[in-house]
Amino acid sequence: MRPLPRRAFLSLALLLCVAAGAADEPANEKAAVRKKGYGLPERHGQDAHQLDLLKVGWFYNWGSQTKISGRIAFVPMMFSLKTVAPKNSSNDFILGYNEPDNSKQSDISVKDALKNWNEVTAKGKNIVSPAMAGNPLTKDWLKDFLKEKPKVDCIAVHWYKGVEAAKFIKDLEELHTHFKKPLWVTEFAPQTAASSEEKPDKFTQAQVNAFIAATTDFMEKTSWVQRYAWHDSHVGTSALFTAKGELTETGKAYAGAGK
Repeated sequence: MRPLPRRAFLSLALLLCVAAGAADEPANEKAAVRKKGYGLPERHGQDAHQLDLLKVGWFYNWGSQTKISGRIAFVPMMFSLKTVAPKNSSNDFILGYNEPDNSKQSDISVKDALKNWNEVTAKGKNIVSPAMAGNPLTKDWLKDFLKEKPKVDCIAVHWYKGVEAAKFIKDLEELHTHFKKPLWVTEFAPQTAASSEEKPDKFTQAQVNAFIAATTDFMEKTSWVQRYAWHDSHVGTSALFTAKGELTETGKAYAGAGK
């Protein structure tokens, strides 16, 4: 076989290096989704514009389907026993029931959740646990659910306990130590929507901005925190958007986080 000219040999070597690099990349782009996300109230009129403003890599809408298509990854949720399962059965991730320990949310007994859990696991490769309204370490719902060893790959977390980043980090570390699974912080903010309605100025903008900076920095650097999503209170200093759909100062802080 005739030897390749030097220029052709170098070109071939370069192509082989590029191919090798491509082989090291995730076969599925969703595997490289950014951690930062958003719980998008799609049924209340928010859409891809809000996702773009926040610069997130993924979103969910408390439902199993979305009308939004594009580059930002959608993660379906089986909100309750009444939720119609997503048509696609090959989702990389699927979120379990939303606050089954809360009578104002999905309100599901452990027994009924276990009985119907196969409807969740059939629709995703990786299963995120039901998200608790109460503390998973001091309340029994999630502990009792996991005793039966259902398929659960990650633990969902909701957190609304003020602006002490150290407290947030300590709570996440304790949850990870106890459950020994990756965490998805699917809702977090200093205040719930109800608390924000009552006391919209409970925390200053400076306090909230510092909280966002410290908590997102921790989660970005921590391998066992797989995803996180701020919860928009719609009013007060935990709100991401104004009534006109523009970013609040909190929204701007969250948009700039996670880089």
